[in-house]
Amino acid sequence: MIGPLKLAVLLIFGLFTLTGCPKEFVLVEPAANTGTVFQNKPEEVQVAARNALTKLSFAITKETGEYIEAVHLRPGETVQNNEGEMVYVWIKPRESSVLVLTYTRQRATGIAKQRYWDQDIIAKMIEALQ
Repeated sequence: MIGPLKLAVLLIFGLFTLTGCPKEFVLVEPAANTGTVFQNKPEEVQVAARNALTKLSFAITKETGEYIEAVHLRPGETVQNNEGEMVYVWIKPRESSVLVLTYTRQRATGIAKQRYWDQDIIAKMIEALQ
Protein backbone atom coordinates (compact mmCIF):
# COMPACT_ATOMS: atom_id res chain seq x y z
CA MET A 1 0.00 0.00 0.00
CA ILE A 2 1.25 3.48 -0.85
CA GLY A 3 1.34 6.04 1.93
CA PRO A 4 -0.12 9.55 1.51
CA LEU A 5 3.32 11.19 1.24
CA LYS A 6 4.47 8.82 -1.50
CA LEU A 7 1.18 9.31 -3.33
CA ALA A 8 1.58 13.11 -3.19
CA VAL A 9 5.14 12.89 -4.52
CA LEU A 10 4.01 10.62 -7.36
CA LEU A 11 1.16 12.98 -8.26
CA ILE A 12 3.46 16.01 -8.34
CA PHE A 13 6.02 14.14 -10.42
CA GLY A 14 3.24 13.04 -12.78
CA LEU A 15 2.02 16.62 -13.22
CA PHE A 16 5.52 17.85 -14.10
CA THR A 17 5.90 14.99 -16.54
CA LEU A 18 2.63 15.80 -18.28
CA THR A 19 2.98 19.58 -18.38
CA GLY A 20 6.73 19.90 -18.64
CA CYS A 21 8.76 22.85 -17.51
CA PRO A 22 7.74 26.31 -18.69
CA LYS A 23 9.41 27.19 -21.95
CA GLU A 24 11.16 30.49 -22.51
CA PHE A 25 9.04 32.93 -24.51
CA VAL A 26 10.24 33.44 -28.08
CA LEU A 27 8.79 36.52 -29.76
CA VAL A 28 7.68 35.97 -33.34
CA GLU A 29 6.48 38.83 -35.52
CA PRO A 30 2.82 38.34 -36.54
CA ALA A 31 1.95 37.62 -40.17
CA ALA A 32 1.58 40.69 -42.39
CA ASN A 33 -2.04 39.82 -43.23
CA THR A 34 -3.00 40.34 -39.57
CA GLY A 35 -1.86 43.97 -39.49
CA THR A 36 -3.47 47.35 -40.05
CA VAL A 37 -2.42 49.71 -42.85
CA PHE A 38 -2.16 53.45 -42.21
CA GLN A 39 -1.81 56.06 -44.95
CA ASN A 40 0.50 58.25 -42.85
CA LYS A 41 4.21 58.86 -42.51
CA PRO A 42 6.10 56.29 -40.38
CA GLU A 43 7.05 58.99 -37.84
CA GLU A 44 3.40 59.96 -37.37
CA VAL A 45 2.40 56.33 -36.92
CA GLN A 46 5.13 55.78 -34.34
CA VAL A 47 4.00 58.82 -32.33
CA ALA A 48 0.39 57.60 -32.52
CA ALA A 49 1.45 54.14 -31.30
CA ARG A 50 3.45 55.60 -28.42
CA ASN A 51 0.55 57.87 -27.40
CA ALA A 52 -1.98 55.01 -27.66
CA LEU A 53 0.12 52.85 -25.36
CA THR A 54 0.51 55.67 -22.84
CA LYS A 55 -3.25 56.39 -22.83
CA LEU A 56 -3.95 52.69 -22.20
CA SER A 57 -1.64 52.64 -19.13
CA PHE A 58 1.37 50.98 -20.73
CA ALA A 59 4.97 51.78 -19.88
CA ILE A 60 7.29 51.61 -22.87
CA THR A 61 10.26 49.38 -22.10
CA LYS A 62 11.97 49.31 -25.50
CA GLU A 63 11.64 51.46 -28.60
CA THR A 64 13.36 51.70 -31.96
CA GLY A 65 12.27 53.39 -35.17
CA GLU A 66 10.17 50.38 -36.21
CA TYR A 67 9.39 48.58 -32.95
CA ILE A 68 7.85 49.33 -29.55
CA GLU A 69 7.66 47.02 -26.55
CA ALA A 70 5.55 47.93 -23.53
CA VAL A 71 4.12 46.48 -20.33
CA HIS A 72 0.64 47.16 -18.94
CA LEU A 73 0.74 48.67 -15.47
CA ARG A 74 -2.03 48.54 -12.93
CA PRO A 75 -2.22 51.07 -10.09
CA GLY A 76 0.71 50.63 -7.74
CA GLU A 77 2.76 48.49 -10.14
CA THR A 78 6.16 49.41 -11.51
CA VAL A 79 7.86 48.22 -14.68
CA GLN A 80 10.12 45.92 -12.66
CA ASN A 81 7.38 44.56 -10.40
CA ASN A 82 4.28 43.76 -12.44
CA GLU A 83 2.13 40.89 -13.58
CA GLY A 84 0.70 42.72 -16.59
CA GLU A 85 0.49 41.98 -20.24
CA MET A 86 3.35 42.68 -22.61
CA VAL A 87 2.56 44.36 -25.91
CA TYR A 88 4.73 44.42 -29.01
CA VAL A 89 4.12 46.83 -31.90
CA TRP A 90 5.93 46.66 -35.24
CA ILE A 91 5.83 49.68 -37.56
CA LYS A 92 6.64 48.56 -41.12
CA PRO A 93 7.02 51.35 -43.70
CA ARG A 94 5.77 50.50 -47.20
CA GLU A 95 5.97 52.54 -50.41
CA SER A 96 3.03 54.84 -49.65
CA SER A 97 1.70 53.46 -46.37
CA VAL A 98 2.70 51.95 -43.04
CA LEU A 99 1.79 48.46 -41.84
CA VAL A 100 1.31 48.10 -38.08
CA LEU A 101 1.47 44.68 -36.44
CA THR A 102 0.59 44.14 -32.78
CA TYR A 103 0.89 41.23 -30.40
CA THR A 104 -0.29 40.93 -26.79
CA ARG A 105 1.43 38.39 -24.56
CA GLN A 106 -0.40 37.45 -21.40
CA ARG A 107 1.63 36.31 -18.44
CA ALA A 108 0.96 33.02 -16.67
CA THR A 109 0.39 34.70 -13.32
CA GLY A 110 -2.74 36.80 -13.07
CA ILE A 111 -4.02 35.61 -16.46
CA ALA A 112 -7.67 35.82 -15.37
CA LYS A 113 -7.46 39.62 -15.12
CA GLN A 114 -5.53 40.08 -18.36
CA ARG A 115 -6.80 40.79 -21.85
CA TYR A 116 -5.66 41.21 -25.42
CA TRP A 117 -4.93 44.84 -26.23
CA ASP A 118 -4.40 44.70 -30.00
CA GLN A 119 -7.77 46.17 -31.04
CA ASP A 120 -7.66 48.88 -28.36
CA ILE A 121 -4.20 50.01 -29.46
CA ILE A 122 -5.21 50.17 -33.13
CA ALA A 123 -8.45 52.03 -32.26
CA LYS A 124 -6.51 54.69 -30.31
CA MET A 125 -4.05 55.03 -33.20
CA ILE A 126 -6.89 55.49 -35.70
CA GLU A 127 -8.39 58.22 -33.48
CA ALA A 128 -5.06 60.03 -33.29
CA LEU A 129 -4.30 59.82 -37.02
CA GLN A 130 -7.67 61.07 -38.33
